[in-house]
Amino acid sequence: MQRFTNIIIRFPKLLLLLLVSVTMAAAFYGVKHFSINADLSELVEQHGPWRDNLDAVEAQFPDTGNIIVVVSSKDDQQAKTATKQLVNAFRNDKQFTDVLAPSTLPWFDHYAVGFLSKAEFSAFQNKVSLLMPNATVLMETQQLSHYLGALDSALSQPKSTSEISILLQPLTQAANDKDVDWRGLLFANIAPKNGYVITLNALSDVAQADANKLTMSAVRNVISSVGMSADVMVRVTGQTALDFDEVQDANNSVKLAGIVSLIALILILAVGIRSFRIIVASYLAVVVGLIWTFAAGLLLVGAFNTISIVFMVIFIGLGVDFAVHLSLHIYEQRLKGHDNDQSLLLSIQHSISPLGLCALSSAIGFLSFYPTAYTGLGELGIISAAGMILGLLATFLVIPLFLQFFGYPEVKRSHAKRSKAFMKLGEWIITYHKRIIKLTFIGACVTIFGAMQFKFDFSTLVLKNKNSESVETLQWLQDHKLSSNYQLLAVAKDKQQARQWQQQLAKKTEVATTVSALSYLPNDFSSRVAQLQKIASSSDSRASHVHVKAMSLKQFLDKHADLLQSNGVNIKHGDMTNSSISTLQRHLTSELQPLSTLLTKGGQITEPTVAMLPEDIRTKYISADGQWLVSVLPSGDMRDVSAVNAFVTAVQQVAPLATGRAVAEQKVGDIVVKAFYIAIGISIVSITFILFLTVDHKRDIIFIFIPLLLTTSTTLAIAHWFGQSLNMANIIVIPLIFGLGVDNGIHIVKRFRHEQTITRFFAASTPKATLISCLTTLATFGALTLSDHQGMYSIGVILSIALSAILCFSLLILPAFLHRFEPN
Repeated sequence: MQRFTNIIIRFPKLLLLLLVSVTMAAAFYGVKHFSINADLSELVEQHGPWRDNLDAVEAQFPDTGNIIVVVSSKDDQQAKTATKQLVNAFRNDKQFTDVLAPSTLPWFDHYAVGFLSKAEFSAFQNKVSLLMPNATVLMETQQLSHYLGALDSALSQPKSTSEISILLQPLTQAANDKDVDWRGLLFANIAPKNGYVITLNALSDVAQADANKLTMSAVRNVISSVGMSADVMVRVTGQTALDFDEVQDANNSVKLAGIVSLIALILILAVGIRSFRIIVASYLAVVVGLIWTFAAGLLLVGAFNTISIVFMVIFIGLGVDFAVHLSLHIYEQRLKGHDNDQSLLLSIQHSISPLGLCALSSAIGFLSFYPTAYTGLGELGIISAAGMILGLLATFLVIPLFLQFFGYPEVKRSHAKRSKAFMKLGEWIITYHKRIIKLTFIGACVTIFGAMQFKFDFSTLVLKNKNSESVETLQWLQDHKLSSNYQLLAVAKDKQQARQWQQQLAKKTEVATTVSALSYLPNDFSSRVAQLQKIASSSDSRASHVHVKAMSLKQFLDKHADLLQSNGVNIKHGDMTNSSISTLQRHLTSELQPLSTLLTKGGQITEPTVAMLPEDIRTKYISADGQWLVSVLPSGDMRDVSAVNAFVTAVQQVAPLATGRAVAEQKVGDIVVKAFYIAIGISIVSITFILFLTVDHKRDIIFIFIPLLLTTSTTLAIAHWFGQSLNMANIIVIPLIFGLGVDNGIHIVKRFRHEQTITRFFAASTPKATLISCLTTLATFGALTLSDHQGMYSIGVILSIALSAILCFSLLILPAFLHRFEPN
């Protein structure tokens, strides 16, 4: 340390030049190579029969739609028209392939009556029986007078108000100068669709850092290019949109949390230290270390993920700990009367060992996930370990150099007065140390019981911003039973098994609906067509054999004036000319066709079969070797792991090999929990080994671990009581408790043994440095609770609870044990 200190004192300009050059180079490298990988499937190594089964299903029935566009409107026809326009626009853009909107295919118009519910078909039959006799008369005679005579005859018979309204609808449309849409009238009042779904595949260059951003921009441009009514809502989801929104949320959350934590850092240092030089020096050390870590992280792992990026915020809280301890050591030596050079030398000598151990223990806490299958947190561990080393190096370079150029902090004798609070705390601990120890064991029993109730939430949805468009749209799709990211896929050997599975799954309360190729075949089509043909025959018979008396428009208006007015038919005979009467007749007959043509959009009625299905649908659900895909949508909230587990169990009772995202997340959750226990074991064993080599009194190791174990149980218990849970992101907190919490234990134990008594210990700078460093770290982690990204938010919440507990237990419980079992 003597040689290192002499180099700083003798060559400050050279070291400063080197420091600035390295920092600028690191900043340039970081900005140029920065990227975030939002694919959560790459965060965990996935092996086993379940993964092989999932890969086999995806290979046989590939999901070619990484983007889902949802179109909805109160006006179903407007939504359908807009959907067709968007489909054409996407197909005309070479960047998009496999564009499919099943609900808009001509197939569903051609066989429309087969897709009506029983209640809808019953209402449809009633409309046909009411409208078709009059329409047949008009079609055969092409005379308005004959149509009015037939209509008069129908109105003269007993009819309900709703039936009268149906009978007058063609005349209403014609009176409003519109061609009568006879087919539309027949299918009117059928329950409109909740929305229309377009699936498409976007071709993007995955090598580009902002590939998803470019893709989403292209999607938005296509949507903007299609002129749509303001009543039509278009939303985008799918894996590409989810990944894009998550990266955006992660970036914004890190920026916000970073700014807030840096501001909080200044405020805490200003109140706690009250030395402008120390504050600026500490701040610069943190910034330099942050830049170095940013570049080192990209160099070591290639790209951040949405979990590892959070370390850029965490580093601010951890890096300042080193700076605070070193700065206050220098201030303490100055207070004792040493000159600048001697104060720097003694401070570095006193600080390098405990700070080095703290950096090592923190690095171990982060690295504990590296040997496990959770590669996402393993990458965070690599970045963090590098950050601890670089942060320590930045502290021991930046602060001494800053003080060399801008002067050492002025010694204020008021420091002794500000230490009175800690002196009183020490006296209070001496007085009540036995009670503190008893309460520690009682608190441990209570919190352990609460911690045992804690559960792990493996859902990746809980990590995303629930208010983002992609997540809201995904939830809307599931609520309306249109689609779900958590659908399960079951492969049946043939049509019969697929039908059997669908029938069995329909009885499960956990299942919202099932979809296979059979779902696209109309229901009871032959029977329904036979019933409609019977009505048509009856209509033809009535039109041919019942003597229809022709009626002039004036006669009809005079006879039914009140009835017409009450139903919105605004025709005044005095305003009608021969030309306008001819126009009225033209509007009535322009789209009039035989019943069979009206119901099938111009096609011939034939019995539909699977072989007749549109190719896009048939190839999606039936493989080349004849196997059938059955897609199962959940009815429960897939953000609730109990609902996910129930859904998977219910489906696999029918189709044991059913797989999909729900199964994948369930299995990945098991892998993460296993990695969690391995990481805890690695942290405890490694830190115990380090402490065994570095702590003089071996029983101090037990004392150091008491606050850590109590912090762990307290954190889990409080989080459980307040409705929080461990998830894919915040699961790192528990190993970190040992990695970060042991820092305070090392500082306190080493300083306590140096000072020998609790009174002298609380008069030293260590308690104050511990308080300030914990508060700065707590402020940093607390800033994460402002994040929109729910993974970062949960890390902030759990770490804030943990650090608050560490601070209290380190300054209360650990000194109490040290005092109670102080060697003679």
